[in-house]
Amino acid sequence: MLSVFLTVLPVFLILGAGYFLGRVHYLPDGVADALNAYALKVAVPCLLFLAMYNLDFGAAFQLPMLVSFYTGAFSCFALGIILSRLFWKRRPGESVAIGFCAVFSNSVLLGIPIVQLALGEEALTPTFGIIAFHASTLYTVGMTTMEFSKQQGRGLGETLKSSFSAVIANPLMIGILTGIAFNISGLELFGPLEQALDMVRRTAIPVSLVGIGIVLTRYKISSEFSEAIMVSGLSLLLHPTLVFLLSYYLFELDLLYVQVAVIIAAMPPGMNVYIFANLYQRALGLSASVLVIANILSVFTITGWLLFLKGL
Repeated sequence: MLSVFLTVLPVFLILGAGYFLGRVHYLPDGVADALNAYALKVAVPCLLFLAMYNLDFGAAFQLPMLVSFYTGAFSCFALGIILSRLFWKRRPGESVAIGFCAVFSNSVLLGIPIVQLALGEEALTPTFGIIAFHASTLYTVGMTTMEFSKQQGRGLGETLKSSFSAVIANPLMIGILTGIAFNISGLELFGPLEQALDMVRRTAIPVSLVGIGIVLTRYKISSEFSEAIMVSGLSLLLHPTLVFLLSYYLFELDLLYVQVAVIIAAMPPGMNVYIFANLYQRALGLSASVLVIANILSVFTITGWLLFLKGL
């Protein structure tokens, strides 16, 4: 178990360093916004562009793996909405924001480095197959559901158009779609340009992890502790469990694809859940609590999942 824990420890050490440096004010709080803006608008789009540009689509887009992952995701989304309504008496819009917390795993900033460290470079191909659809699919479903939860919601056509426009304008999606376009067209990048993009790409993960660490110092565990634990359980335990059952037993996928799908599903929620809650001004306190609690618990749950998967 110690060797498995040490495998993922570098990721959490960088995250923890960001948290510590922010907590002691060695790095001012405003640095987090600058780091995250650089990561999400520049470095991560470069990372995703190059990943899609060099991706083997046939190996990456395994339909049974994608069905397993997103069936598990949408099940947790629906269950988060239902449980928050039944047991915590949340209003419809709040319940949607809570369901989004349970479904949006941090597939890029935590998922990529952990998969790479635990499974090696070859595991990144199916990882990017999941990531290619991740933000676009989950944001579209989350935003559309939120619009319909409003008392004076817009029509189906207008709602879908608004959701689609917001997703397409996201820098991460621009990186993904541009990379796919270059891959399909067969266009080759000018050598020095590709090298420059690769230099920027290499900064994406460490910069993002430090930024996330600092951001976590802003939030505290609120009185909504029991509900945050419920959401963390859906994200860290139920989602990867459903993915494992479907991919391993129902579809009998190659072990590498099972491991990748389960690990990405086991990632804790990232800043996107708070951004979503802030966008609609729904369940902000709960979203902040989930960010803190789930990321702390994930150190142990991810280690457990890796240990379990390596024993298959």
